Amino acid sequence: MYKELDFCGIFLPPFFLGLLITGILYVPLHRLWDRINLQRWVWNRPVFELALFVILLALVNFIL
Repeated sequence: MYKELDFCGIFLPPFFLGLLITGILYVPLHRLWDRINLQRWVWNRPVFELALFVILLALVNFIL
């Protein structure tokens, strides 16, 4: 059973930890994609970035 995270008296759902880890992993990957100019192969960049964030979030939550 999942337990809530207690942060300074504020109870956070366990999903928040997955979001935090995903955000930390996403920033360097986003910079890497900008450096290799990935947007030239993508039709709609915001949708592509959202999809990659969701995939990364699913992987992180699966590992946790």
